[in-house]
Amino acid sequence: MMKLKKNMPPDDEKTTLEISQVFPSLFGRMLVRDADKWNGPLKRRILDRQATTPSEDYANSGGWHSPADLLEYPGEDIQWVRGIIAEGVNSMVRATMQLPEVKNKQTIPNGAFHVVAWANVSRLGNYHRIHNHPGSAWSGCYYVSSQTDKQSLAGALELYDPRPFTEMTDVPGSPYGQRLLVRPEPGLLVLFPGWMYHFVHPVVSEEPRISIAFNAIWKRS
Repeated sequence: MMKLKKNMPPDDEKTTLEISQVFPSLFGRMLVRDADKWNGPLKRRILDRQATTPSEDYANSGGWHSPADLLEYPGEDIQWVRGIIAEGVNSMVRATMQLPEVKNKQTIPNGAFHVVAWANVSRLGNYHRIHNHPGSAWSGCYYVSSQTDKQSLAGALELYDPRPFTEMTDVPGSPYGQRLLVRPEPGLLVLFPGWMYHFVHPVVSEEPRISIAFNAIWKRS
C-alpha cells in the first residue's frame, strides 16, 4: 500500500498538479417562457393528429410516435416550437465553441443545422426503450403535457454516462457511471448529444405524457 506522506518534498519544492476536465458532455435545460400560452394549442394539435395517423415505431413501447414532419406544419404554435428549438440549439453551439479543443482552432467549418421533430404521446404502461439518435449533433425534447411528480420516476427521461464501465472502479464520491434523471415538466426543454444513450420510464397514469422530440443534424456547406 502506498504511503502518501513518506519522503514528500518540502513545501517550497512542491509543484502544483494541473487538473482539467476531459471528454466533457454538455446538457442543456430551460423552462421556456410563454409555455402556458402555447401548450394548450400544441396538445390539441398533437392529439387530433394521433386520432388520424398510425404510430411509427422507433424506440417507443406502446403509445404514439408521429412522423418526423411536425415542424413542416403551418401555425403559430409550430412557429413558436421552431423558435425555442433554434434558441436551444444555438445555445448548445455557443457552449461547445468555448471548449478548449474547439476555441483554439483557427477555422470553423461553415454549414447549417437541419432540424426534424416528432410528437410522442404516452399513457399508462407506455415507455421508451434505451436508444440514441445516430447522425444527430444535438437531440432534445420539449414537454407539452405531463404529470409533475418530483418523487416519482414515472415518465422520467434517464441518460447514461457515455463512458463505458466507469462504474466498475470505486472512486471517492462515486462520480462515474451515474445517470442523469430528468422528470417531465410542461414547458421544459432539454438538449443533449445525439449519441448519448437514454430511455424513458413507464408512465403510470392515463393522463397523456406529450412531448416533442427533435434532432439537429449538422450539414456542412
